[in-house]
Amino acid sequence: MLRRIKAEQLQVGMFVARLGGPWINHPFWRSRFLVTSDEQVDQIQAANVQDVWIDILKGRNLPTPATPDAMEADVMEEPENGFEDELERARALIKSARELVGQMFSDVRMGRALESQGALLLVDSASNSLTRHSQALIALSRLKEKDDYSYLHAFSVCVLMIAVGRTLKLPDGEVRELGIAGLMHDIGKLTLPEYILQKATDLTPSEEEAMRRHPSAGYRILNEARLYTNIPLDVCVHHHERVDGRGYPFGLVEHEISVHAKIAAICDTYDSLTSARPGHQAWSPARAMEYIAVRVDTLFDRRVFKAFTRTVGIYPIGTVLRLRSNRLAVVCGQNEDEPLRPRVMAFYSVSESMAQPPQVIDLMQSNETVVAFEDARQWGYSDEQLMAMYAPHG
Repeated sequence: MLRRIKAEQLQVGMFVARLGGPWINHPFWRSRFLVTSDEQVDQIQAANVQDVWIDILKGRNLPTPATPDAMEADVMEEPENGFEDELERARALIKSARELVGQMFSDVRMGRALESQGALLLVDSASNSLTRHSQALIALSRLKEKDDYSYLHAFSVCVLMIAVGRTLKLPDGEVRELGIAGLMHDIGKLTLPEYILQKATDLTPSEEEAMRRHPSAGYRILNEARLYTNIPLDVCVHHHERVDGRGYPFGLVEHEISVHAKIAAICDTYDSLTSARPGHQAWSPARAMEYIAVRVDTLFDRRVFKAFTRTVGIYPIGTVLRLRSNRLAVVCGQNEDEPLRPRVMAFYSVSESMAQPPQVIDLMQSNETVVAFEDARQWGYSDEQLMAMYAPHG
């Protein structure tokens, strides 16, 4: 049960569930914590935080207000956001992520010390967004400009790894470490020449060899910083290992690879395939899922892939499907009990070669069936245009 109070009312013994204002403006990497000292109170008040939400079931409460109405006004259950509402918060978070990850990577390139506080803040904010809506941040973080790929790929993998960790019901602390691991998994690429990272044609054998050294280079960077625990180190060095032993850098096989590295392998591959980057045009989410699915038990772990499909859906939000009625529809929601029959929004008649008024269809309650998945661009639609159409129905 949450209660909103003014920052000046905060006291030792209260459990903070949320701080008002952007997380980047305050010094706490956790947004949920027990206040144990006057110093913490002073820090929050000095950061110009106006409002604080306290959990009155986990910590001290203010004295009961004089009237029941007064208490009812500032005590509430934390609600889940609708898809469209959470998209707005997700946009602001992604903008902050672009700036923070960019600065962090720049520091590493310049030989400066790797700083961990901002990364922890970012992970916690991503986790909070996924709590408010399980799909909005995932859907939006897939849409990135080619120039932003290096920075936002790290954040997208972070988001996906947190979500999959939750699906697997891993402990909260472990899930937070997975988020850090996602942010840091490719940090070794910062040691590579820029021309290799931006090359749009096939790498030469020597360039490929340099690329294959980035997991080990990343491990050295994180190990020397001594800021992170075993999970980020493990993921950094092993996220390109594959269960049949054909990965790198060590050619490990299934039982030698941790579940954390197996999660990273799928999340990294999925976001790489669905993102525009040098030498690669973004695939549709369904095409990327198909690519991974046919490589389960050879490249990717079956248990983790099942958790991934429960997390993003067999047809992830934003996927364009062709229905039996010869209409195009975009996935706008999932049905957990029937993952092959999501909620969709029909928007285009293939037979008539023209757009139609949007119609939301729950395939669990309809005779419509999925015939195939499609590439929206081939029909003249961008992902951003489709999101604007389906967001109110997500």
